[in-house]
Amino acid sequence: MPADAAGKLSAHTRAAHRLLSVQPALVFAAIFVAIFLLHAPLLRLPYFWDEAGYYVPAARDLLLQGSLIPHTTLSNAHPPLVMAWIALWWKVVGYAPAVTRAAMLSLAALSLMGVFRLAQRVANIQVAIAATVCTGTYPVFFAQSSLAQVDLAAAGFTFWALSAYLEHRLFAAILWFSFAVLAKETAIFTL
Repeated sequence: MPADAAGKLSAHTRAAHRLLSVQPALVFAAIFVAIFLLHAPLLRLPYFWDEAGYYVPAARDLLLQGSLIPHTTLSNAHPPLVMAWIALWWKVVGYAPAVTRAAMLSLAALSLMGVFRLAQRVANIQVAIAATVCTGTYPVFFAQSSLAQVDLAAAGFTFWALSAYLEHRLFAAILWFSFAVLAKETAIFTL
């Protein structure tokens, strides 16, 4: 690679790194807008599978009755963090499938930021961008990112926890791992 091209790449890399380290809120917003637009045709789809059978009724019980243990559906003993997140969005924005999907897309954006940060920590910014794009467009992640289910949130919190651990921020790692377990109890196995 010619020295001039390497210098341009290096300057571009430094500018991208500066933007991503100084303005994480802007990066989060960009990721959220991108995945929101990609999911736009799907936002009004009705609930199905575990969404309709457990997660949405459990979140609605939390919204209407303040009950951490659902009464309108059988309890499967999942921790309440994701259902509380959905209930909060319903309280602020309104009860609708599109609101639920937007709430979950915000967790997906947070998860992708965790992927980015982890990849940046173990490699570099180019790898972080590639890993984030590949993860966001991976069909399983893409499909799960708007569903009212707990798996994606647990994975996202785990990405943040691993990143914090590698940065030797142990309190932050403990906090993120705790969020992962409060999203889905099986995240305890990542500890």
